[in-house]
Amino acid sequence: MKKAIGTILAVLVLTTALAGCGGNNANPSPSPANTPTGKPALSGVVKTGGSTSVEKVMNALIYQFQDDNGNVTINYEMNGSGDGIKNTISGMYEIGHSSRELKTDGTEDGLTATAYAIDGIAIVVNQANTVENLTKDQINGIYTGKITNWNEVGGGDALITVITREPGSGTRSAIAELIGLEVAGNDSTNIVAEATVANDTGSVQTAVTQNPNAIGYMSFSDVDTSKVKTVKYEDVAISTAALKDGTYLLKRDFYLLNKTGATLSPAAQAFKDFVMSAAGQRIVAANNLLPIK
Repeated sequence: MKKAIGTILAVLVLTTALAGCGGNNANPSPSPANTPTGKPALSGVVKTGGSTSVEKVMNALIYQFQDDNGNVTINYEMNGSGDGIKNTISGMYEIGHSSRELKTDGTEDGLTATAYAIDGIAIVVNQANTVENLTKDQINGIYTGKITNWNEVGGGDALITVITREPGSGTRSAIAELIGLEVAGNDSTNIVAEATVANDTGSVQTAVTQNPNAIGYMSFSDVDTSKVKTVKYEDVAISTAALKDGTYLLKRDFYLLNKTGATLSPAAQAFKDFVMSAAGQRIVAANNLLPIK
């Protein structure tokens, strides 16, 4: 009997203690983690994709953003500006990446393009190539097949291997516009049919590295000067300073894309804001690009 009474008293004491700890402030489920500002922490997966030319800077931006926001994952598919635009229009991506301007013929309407960096397009040759400078007319001639031998532009006696990017590439579109390779009335170019097509920036650099007679074009931010040599364009060497003062003329903007009028998820909006912030623009500058801000 005494043992039963003791057990009952122990239960009553334990119940009272638990009630006292919780009281009216009891919360059966944990509260969400908060940021230092007191706002709920960001979480979720943001699907993005597009331009391969932005790979280096975009991966740096994503790395820092995810480091600051541990519950957010930014998925970045590198498949070219054309797919970045198309998949943002379709809703597959919340944010698309493009290294060219949107077309004005109505096929890419409904998107908002936000420029966040200015990139130079480098003309690259094999390190063994003795050519130091090319003009706009010479590059046009090489890419249209009018110039076929390096000795026509001051180099050795060797046939030129032309490396270009795939249709839909933002870099290809930009170089076609800047060098005059566009065909009026459609999306094609008059790049020589025998040109070797590289499907991403890295493949351009690899092809030029492996072929002493090759020429290609690629984002300045991705150039590895231990592998390829950049040639001057119209007597101006590509550099951050030359891009900034406007003397190097082969350049274009990098863009973030989203559907016009659509509300981005909190994580996607925060990432876009980060790219345009002072911290994001410092990362842009650290990757051989000119910040927009």
